[in-house]
Amino acid sequence: MGRHTSIYMFNKEKAAANLYEDLQHRTYHAGTFKKFIEDRNKEFNTYNMSFSSILEIIRTDANLLTPDDLFEITLFLSNHIYNLSKQEDWNTSMKQIESLYNHYGIIELFKLPTKTVCTAYMFQYGNYTEYFPLDEIKGDDGGANILSEDFLRFNDYVILVMKRIIESKLNDNDDQLTDEEEKIIEAIKIENKDNSHLFEVVENELNFLIDMASNDNDGPYSQTIYYANVFLSKAIEMKLKIDIEKNSRIVIVDSY
Repeated sequence: MGRHTSIYMFNKEKAAANLYEDLQHRTYHAGTFKKFIEDRNKEFNTYNMSFSSILEIIRTDANLLTPDDLFEITLFLSNHIYNLSKQEDWNTSMKQIESLYNHYGIIELFKLPTKTVCTAYMFQYGNYTEYFPLDEIKGDDGGANILSEDFLRFNDYVILVMKRIIESKLNDNDDQLTDEEEKIIEAIKIENKDNSHLFEVVENELNFLIDMASNDNDGPYSQTIYYANVFLSKAIEMKLKIDIEKNSRIVIVDSY
């Protein structure tokens, strides 16, 4: 099984109204969510997922779902779409999942494309949290539920590292940033002008990636460099989407 990493936030009102009701009562093409959780607990003896506990969290505030809870929900909904549209193409299935997520108040901010790219991104998360601890609830399988303000600080770090990679022209891509992206990056630098430690960590990470990528070929370090522009553009996109007043927490689901 490959590594899968996705980042989510929630519309807790939609989740409390729609996701709570359907997971409790609806029979999907994949069966009921209750039966799904029961089967998963039997299949994996180490699992101790609680159907009623997950529903109660959704009813109260979906922002408090653990990465493990959210993984089970998204896996179940993906199975439903797969069983519903076996004859459809991939793009159609993705649109159906997006529509279902929207109805349920689940907002997928970033789905990373490959196992190696997932590892590359999570290496950056691990590096950042080594220096700047976050308010996080870690999952048993992987990932974390993070205070949105803390996630946005990590997100700014990603932007700064990727900007330095692009500036250093470490890959063959002729990456060009837009004026809007440059403006946002400059605002991050100004906001953190008194945080010299952050810029030291960014420079140290750049030098580390340069050293490691030379022997890494297609591994996570070289992929960080190769995907620098994608990481940067998605990080800016997330920065503009996340409203800390509405989206109190961000969940990274990181499963193997």
